[in-house]
Amino acid sequence: MGLQGTVIRTIFQTATSFGAAFDELCKVSHITADEVGDSEKMVEWEKAALIWVPLLKLTGDPLIGLHIGIGTPKMLHGMVGFLIQSCKDLDQALQMLSRYGHMVSPMVSYKYTINDVAVLEIEQNKMWLLKHPEPARQANDFLFASTLNTSAALTGKRIVPLRIELAYPKREISEYQKFFGCDVLFNQEVNRIILDKNDMDTPILTSDQSMFERFNTMVAEKQALLATNTTSGNLKQVLFMQFKGRIPSIDEAASALDMTPRSLQRKLMQERTTFRDVAGEIRKDIAFQLMQNPAIKISEVSDILGYSDPTAFRKAFKSWTNVAPRAVKKEGVYNYGQR
Repeated sequence: MGLQGTVIRTIFQTATSFGAAFDELCKVSHITADEVGDSEKMVEWEKAALIWVPLLKLTGDPLIGLHIGIGTPKMLHGMVGFLIQSCKDLDQALQMLSRYGHMVSPMVSYKYTINDVAVLEIEQNKMWLLKHPEPARQANDFLFASTLNTSAALTGKRIVPLRIELAYPKREISEYQKFFGCDVLFNQEVNRIILDKNDMDTPILTSDQSMFERFNTMVAEKQALLATNTTSGNLKQVLFMQFKGRIPSIDEAASALDMTPRSLQRKLMQERTTFRDVAGEIRKDIAFQLMQNPAIKISEVSDILGYSDPTAFRKAFKSWTNVAPRAVKKEGVYNYGQR
């Protein structure tokens, strides 16, 4: 789980126009040329998330994510990018983004719906939001701006949203309005771009239906190949990716894995584990991740993980590590008893 390396390359290349040297950004982010030179390579999620820290520091721009997104003319990478470019219209392109966007960045999910208006929701993984809130905001701004720029590049038409909704506090609203050309609402429940449904019929300039069929088959096969892990391994990824302040239920997890709860239990039993065991491992991993954010209190970690009270969380934590969570958080060491 992470981010396609070539996406980071595009971000760093665009950042050079804001006074940040490409080589310096790679160096301070511990990103190698090999990692950003191949669209098939994924950079580990936390390493990818933290690229916004040096970008903020080196440019001194609190809206650097938005500005880099504005400066990115087109954001398409790898096989998914080729698929989107071959779509017949914007509607089909957003359908493909919603279906396969997680293959470019597993820490982000897209949901596209069209009724009276067209809506594209962009949801970041809860762990990212809790552990690195400022980098998460910068990445979200970048995604919004680069998505609109890509739509314009694909169609040859500036697509002006009806409204932008952001689940972040207000910050220099005029900058957002100037680029998006519409109302921008902050502190909303979700991040979404709301569009005129008539714009969804706008043709893609590079449309090629024979190529679309070919790339669609290839991407679908690649997605299936990525899922040929152990059942417990696939379950771990689902539980982590769908963590939204609570661990998903076995019914929700089974649905995401396209199987029944009974089939999931049976396959896990064949691997000598259970849903409860796997969920416990994910809960432990999330606890350690959250504890690395000094701004999060132990009681908040307990609430986030769904424990009935902090005492229950402390008991569970001590069973994992043999030490109390307060001691671990105080020392900043997070490898006690991990197994």
